[in-house]
Amino acid sequence: MALLALYWGIMIACYAVASKLRAKADRFAFVEEFLNIVIYILVLIMGLRMGANREVTSNLDVIGLQAVGVTIFAVGGSILFVFGARKLLGLNRQGIRSDVTDEEKSGGCGTQEEESAGGMKTTLIILAFVLAGMLLGYFVIPEIFEDTDRFQEMSGDWLVAGICLLLGTVGFNLGLSGGIFEKFKGMGVSVIIIPVAAVAGSLICGTLYSFLSPMTMRECIAVSAGFGWYTMAPSVITEAGFAVAGAVSFMHNVIRETLGIVIIPLAAKKIGYLEAISIPGVAAMDVCLPIIEKSCRTETIVYSMCTGALMCVTVPIAVPLAIG
Repeated sequence: MALLALYWGIMIACYAVASKLRAKADRFAFVEEFLNIVIYILVLIMGLRMGANREVTSNLDVIGLQAVGVTIFAVGGSILFVFGARKLLGLNRQGIRSDVTDEEKSGGCGTQEEESAGGMKTTLIILAFVLAGMLLGYFVIPEIFEDTDRFQEMSGDWLVAGICLLLGTVGFNLGLSGGIFEKFKGMGVSVIIIPVAAVAGSLICGTLYSFLSPMTMRECIAVSAGFGWYTMAPSVITEAGFAVAGAVSFMHNVIRETLGIVIIPLAAKKIGYLEAISIPGVAAMDVCLPIIEKSCRTETIVYSMCTGALMCVTVPIAVPLAIG
């Protein structure tokens, strides 16, 4: 929670600074490219950490299948429920009400062909950096660091610093464009319904996966309730005496966050902006915010923050209740 406060504090501070510089916004055209570079570096570090983590690589063939299965159901459930909620609220694929003017609808968006091409390109670049990081982490890092735990500790600090820089840049970018808080006020009940739908979809479909899995129903619910928070949910499950489910939870949460980082651009263009933000879980309010800001409309940032925040609050409640 302390890190979350730090991340949001930096983003809000940078937003406030940039809001004073809107008259000189043309001088900061480089911010968008800088944001891309930081995203790629951060994704590379995450790949390095995963590749160097023997708990992940050594268990890919043992518990990987269960982790992939529960991820498909949990993420698919979030997407399906958000899609249904979006339709009920009368929002289009970009998360805009049908009564919004054509000028507002087209604000900041290119043609569908341009969006699809951009989404695919970004997805492929991010995927390449993740894979490169994992390969380097698996083959090179152990040769450099005799104690890989030491590398995990160091790279964890790099990751925190990178996220701070990333979110500071996002806040600055949003501050230059302005209007985010006004858009928050105008969203009404949809800003609550969409996050609730994302959470409910994961939990309900995670429960359904128990009928196809050797894990019990409460294990499947606890695992799917991790929402990508791989530092907390696996610990709670393992401490409760469910070692295998704890390992599955760890891999599921890593996969969910990585999946979000990789496919958000493509999902946003092919499925919908609001569906895309439900993919990474709690990372929707920190690590994945820059990717969402780049791939979707500015208004989507509000939905993303609220979705990630609700999931973050739900994890420490739902996981102990389910596994206990």
